[in-house]
Amino acid sequence: MNKKITLGIIGLLSFGISAFAGNPDRAGGAGATQLVVNPFARSSGLGNSNTANVRGVESFYLNVGGLAYTKGTEVAFSRMTYLAGAGVNISNLGLAQSLGEEGAGGVLGLGITSWNFGDVPITTFDNPDGTLPSFTPSVVNLNASYSKTFSNSITGGVLLRIISEGTADVRASGVGFDFGVQYQTSFNAKKKKIKKEDFRLGISARNIGPDLSYSGSGLSFRAMNTSTGADRRALFDADKFNLPALVNIGLSYDMRLDQNESTYFHRLTASGNFQYNAFQSNILGFGAEYSFKEMFMLRAAYNVQNGNSFTNDMNNPTNYAPDYGIWAGCTLQVPVTKGGTAFALDYSYAPTRIFNGMHTVGIRLNIAGK
Repeated sequence: MNKKITLGIIGLLSFGISAFAGNPDRAGGAGATQLVVNPFARSSGLGNSNTANVRGVESFYLNVGGLAYTKGTEVAFSRMTYLAGAGVNISNLGLAQSLGEEGAGGVLGLGITSWNFGDVPITTFDNPDGTLPSFTPSVVNLNASYSKTFSNSITGGVLLRIISEGTADVRASGVGFDFGVQYQTSFNAKKKKIKKEDFRLGISARNIGPDLSYSGSGLSFRAMNTSTGADRRALFDADKFNLPALVNIGLSYDMRLDQNESTYFHRLTASGNFQYNAFQSNILGFGAEYSFKEMFMLRAAYNVQNGNSFTNDMNNPTNYAPDYGIWAGCTLQVPVTKGGTAFALDYSYAPTRIFNGMHTVGIRLNIAGK
């Protein structure tokens, strides 16, 4: 892919920002808001600031262009305690498989995310005490993605997500698309004794798709005509709702901390991301990750939404959500074989003003390709 095509892709995605610019006046106007919750431990430990350098299956919820860097097979599972104390958990499974030798045919990704709300007591006007049977809401998202390396510097991908949410008698379903590109280069490539890319740029557009609406027998009610005595079944008209569309623009830079550049023991990566939201205020985030031999990693990040810190806007109706504040995480990754197969354990913490934050634990297996 030449530079003109690269600039064209970046230009098209950047042009979409005007359509998805932050709009706090429309807060609460979108549905399927589970699509903006990142269930992966590594990228959530960076406050979702690593749009430019996210890799593997974690690209599903930030920038699908990073999926192209998968070598061989990657399997990841994570479990998130959402708004700790609320009794809500998120289970997430992702699989990435490179196609062809050295991923020459691109990378295929599959994933499933399921929310568990537990059993919710049914209450009515006549039975407000929860003595009736309970019900279990269902929120499940399935995704399939494809990403490809177009040159030594450019990757791009697309993701299709099937959205399903509701109860036994009321449900909404639909589809959404993600698009993403990443660019990487080195400022001092000629001086490096080892080939490593230092600077990265990432742009992604997420949750682009048609409106959804609820349907089902749960929207029906019994209607009696007092004049004629007719007994009929009528339906409520459910209005459509938008997907929570957004655009991410991120940068990252790797700093080598080794005195001898022929080794690669210590790495410090700084990252930043600007998120344009169609249905809430924009989010500006900064993150940093320290890595020792790519075996032990520490992460921290800070997000600001609409210029407010985490604690000072107590009247903001959205500040229970993990949009801003201090995020943190860590990873322990150990080699399994000499060929490059590795196993990793990840953890992250996300802040919330109400409840006790969000905690995510993940495991992953990277099986080296040929």
